[in-house]
Amino acid sequence: MNIYSFLEKSASDFKNKVCLKYKGEDITFYELDRIASSFGNALKRKGISRGDRVVVMLPNCPEFVISYMGIVSIGAVVVPVNPSFTARELWHIVSDSEAKGIILEGRRLPVLQKLPGDVSLDPIITTGAEGNFRDYTYGPPMGNPEDMDADDTAVMVYSAGLTGRPMGAMLTHRNLDHNSDLLRLCFEADHTDTSLTLIPCFHTFSVSANMLSMIRYGGTIYLMNKLDFKELRYALTEGGVTCISGVPTLFYALTHHPELQDIDYRSMRGLVSGGSALPIEVYKEFKNRFDADIHQGYGLTEASPVCTVNDIHVKLKPESIGPTVPGVEARVVDEDGKLLAHGQVGELEFRGPNVMKGYFKKPKETLEVIHDGWLRTGDLGYMDEEGYLYITGYKKQMIITSGFNVYNKEVEEVLNSYPGVKDSAITGEPDLIRGAIVKAFIVKDDPSINENDIKRFARERLAPYKSPRKVVFVDSIPRDHNGKAILEKMEDPGKK
Repeated sequence: MNIYSFLEKSASDFKNKVCLKYKGEDITFYELDRIASSFGNALKRKGISRGDRVVVMLPNCPEFVISYMGIVSIGAVVVPVNPSFTARELWHIVSDSEAKGIILEGRRLPVLQKLPGDVSLDPIITTGAEGNFRDYTYGPPMGNPEDMDADDTAVMVYSAGLTGRPMGAMLTHRNLDHNSDLLRLCFEADHTDTSLTLIPCFHTFSVSANMLSMIRYGGTIYLMNKLDFKELRYALTEGGVTCISGVPTLFYALTHHPELQDIDYRSMRGLVSGGSALPIEVYKEFKNRFDADIHQGYGLTEASPVCTVNDIHVKLKPESIGPTVPGVEARVVDEDGKLLAHGQVGELEFRGPNVMKGYFKKPKETLEVIHDGWLRTGDLGYMDEEGYLYITGYKKQMIITSGFNVYNKEVEEVLNSYPGVKDSAITGEPDLIRGAIVKAFIVKDDPSINENDIKRFARERLAPYKSPRKVVFVDSIPRDHNGKAILEKMEDPGKK
């Protein structure tokens, strides 16, 4: 079993149909199959083989899709990385994953050059006018893809899970086979559909719900690498988009942007929100304005990622994350793992073909999150009598901003390394557009340190979405017996 077979079959069944639309460029299934296969074969000639990890540090672009499919075609493992990551963040992933090669934008080479000298990557493939990416696409195609076991790792996505330390979640061909078929099972999508692919493809939600689903069905991927409202309007009116799987931020923009007020969403196959909680205000405004429903779902990287959704076959409960998707079970447990009754709040756990194989070379951490096949999420919630699930909070110390997870431990370690900072704690300040923004409380030894100093230091070491947008200086940070900051006892001097 190899998920590359999705592309092989669609290239046979829909040879000249457009698979990928990007900035006025159309790539057919036949062309994508040929280019991705040639790319995989070129990687093989460079020494990349079955099980080897290859970092893909690209935004949404055809090269991402080609790289992803080409890597899995030879049985190697895709390691997707946010292209906005700093050298510090990239170094951890490259070294921890023991990556052999990397694919990135040519303009991001300075980040790569900042890595320690003992990091060795070969090949280094770059996109852009001066890049060598095209050199890997002109050779002969590979032929048949590598025959993989269903439980072989296809993709390794870095997630901090319950620990606060980024680890490689190993997603198998079986995992992705399950999640890539949910648009059909839950929304009846097929080869006539076109998916708006605006969520970054390094995000598992986008790969499963947008990219792999359309490749599997023979549908079309409408690929955008940034939120451009002029292009977005074209995609929604003339571009043929029928499925939107996005984060709440996108639906907020669709609701409020003046150029998008006359869009008809009623005939679209599915409008799915995930990545973070959908504010009920956003749902109601969208519903009132367009007479169309947003279907909220839930997932996490370790589950490939989708676990639940309010699909078209069930009664819609807008404030719920829905019942489980086909093949997945859910339960709510207390601190001791005891099953809780309907309506009682506890930790959500899931079991099914979507649950990851484990964390790469982290057996202890894997056992902490997977027991008897059940995946601990670190998310708190409850189940109602009809099997619908609701999120009430997070057991793990984490902030979700614009669909991205920010782990307190990672950010606080960076802030604490700044000379003159004695202690720090971060929290998520509610924000209607992003869900939350990162706010830092700082205890300083050096009175000369100011807010801009902290922000500048963080931006040099953390991706923009992790960096604090607000900084508050305090005299002390109250903590419990485990050392966890008691943020509800914090006093913001700026609000006095």
